[in-house]
Amino acid sequence: MRIGMEISPLIWEMSGIPNYILRLLKGLASIDSENEYFLYTNRPIPFDMRLPGNFTTIVLSRPSPRFQLWFQLALPLRLKKDRIDLFHGLYYRLPMVLPVPGVLTVHDLSGYLYPELHTGKAHLVNLMYPLFVKKASRIIAVSEFTAKELEANFPGASEKTTVIHEAHPPEYTPIRDKSILEEIRKKFSLPERFFLFLGTLEPRKNLTGLLDAFYGMADSIPQSLVISGGTGWKTEPIFEKLQKGVTEGKVFLTGHIDSVDVQALLSMAEFFVYPSLYEGFGLPVLESMACGTPVITSSVSSMPEIAGKAALLVDPLSKNSIAEAIRMLALDSIRREEFSEKGLKRAGEFSWRKAADETMDVYRSLPVRKQD
Repeated sequence: MRIGMEISPLIWEMSGIPNYILRLLKGLASIDSENEYFLYTNRPIPFDMRLPGNFTTIVLSRPSPRFQLWFQLALPLRLKKDRIDLFHGLYYRLPMVLPVPGVLTVHDLSGYLYPELHTGKAHLVNLMYPLFVKKASRIIAVSEFTAKELEANFPGASEKTTVIHEAHPPEYTPIRDKSILEEIRKKFSLPERFFLFLGTLEPRKNLTGLLDAFYGMADSIPQSLVISGGTGWKTEPIFEKLQKGVTEGKVFLTGHIDSVDVQALLSMAEFFVYPSLYEGFGLPVLESMACGTPVITSSVSSMPEIAGKAALLVDPLSKNSIAEAIRMLALDSIRREEFSEKGLKRAGEFSWRKAADETMDVYRSLPVRKQD
């Protein structure tokens, strides 16, 4: 088969969807040397993806690399030229004039269901989402939660939906080397003891709720709070609330950091707190578990599905619920060790090779129409 994919999100900082795309590509590369993959983007990818020879990257910058013009106008013509047999939309969307069967990955429906948590541009794009769902021959949902939301909002979608879980990077394991950890501590000027939040700074991550919970009990625990992640959107209320903790030396910000440093940061943290309001999968939960870091996360959307019984679950809308969980792990080393062991075991149940195998099964299930 000649398989087309959109990889344009790889020009962004490596978080959520870019991580999904890169890890799936590497997973497919590890199991498939026969099929040919054509990777389409509107701008050059700024790093070497280190993929084998059956993966070809193609940059389409006309009629415009901005908006969806390149995707909706130029890409369908290029798919015909490249004699593509099927196309996989890894980033929520498909060309409306698609000459071959299309697979659509749905990461979550937050932009469609909760436009107030996103930018105006994102909302406009999501208005087209019902068309993309209808257009898809098959849909991959990254969690059972996302699959259920698809069915609830697009009746009939479940008939063509397959759930394929994401996974943590395979190299993510606990780092025990104290010299490596100390180097990272100095690099980011981190305190001796801390717990961690990792994720893009945006409303649905519920950082204001986490800060309210922490400020009410910060003097009763020995750990500071470290917040790591790139700046997203609608961040003014977040930074207003952050100012108090930063000024008092109780909150530390690292900004966006690369994958290697994330592994070390997770290994250093005494525990990880992720009280998000909504997640289609919640990859940071799994990444933390893979590094042996005890996890506190939300009892809503996909988080209970991914965490299983290996994390403390809290009501993300309750300051008291978040604060009590933080206090419990902050003051009880035995509980931290218990959740560390549970998390390592839980993380071992997910792998990108398994995700790649299941994705390939979806490809094989399609009635592929050969291009002329």
